[in-house]
Amino acid sequence: MGKENENRIDELLKRIEKLEGVLVEIYSPTIKIHVLPGGRMPERKTDGAIGYDVYSRVIVSPFEMDPSNPRFRLTLFDFVNYPKDPVIASHAVKREDGGYNYRMEPKESVLVDIGFVTEMPFPLFYWVTPRSGLASKERITLTNAPGTVDPDYRGSAGVLVLNTNETPYILEPQIRIAQVVFQWAVTPEILLVDNYSDLQESVRGAGGFGSTGLK
Repeated sequence: MGKENENRIDELLKRIEKLEGVLVEIYSPTIKIHVLPGGRMPERKTDGAIGYDVYSRVIVSPFEMDPSNPRFRLTLFDFVNYPKDPVIASHAVKREDGGYNYRMEPKESVLVDIGFVTEMPFPLFYWVTPRSGLASKERITLTNAPGTVDPDYRGSAGVLVLNTNETPYILEPQIRIAQVVFQWAVTPEILLVDNYSDLQESVRGAGGFGSTGLK
């Protein structure tokens, strides 16, 4: 019995070790990140933070891809060089270091590239969300929030930054423009049923749009 018990204990320890590895992969997965020129790694600013701050790199086109590298969107404003496009150039504000900031007009929205590409294990993904400080203090928010970035996406994500002010806002490079939150997704098998009656009844039923009241 002594040898049999030892074997059982060894088998149990192996299972526990395997389970620990699974839990580590679930709660602290490893992802690969490639930072583009002028970009920065996402950063958690405190040990207890869930969101990773991401930074403004360049302003890109919502519609056109870069002819020299079709993986990425066409850069319209890189904060370094004076733009060739006269419309874009009209927003340029020269800095003391020789570069340029971008003047966002009231209610204007621009697509800001956040400067990195990810490889994540399926079904891990991340959401891009506004930063509360930027929204409350500067009235700058995101119109595509939360934006979902899938694990098979190999481009550089962008955020649609909106100036909600009645006055211009000076957009600078390398500011914490948004935050990303990593999540595991559930990808259920979807079963088609022919009749509504095939769905189990619930107490709530079809009640929506405040049907449960305010209090």
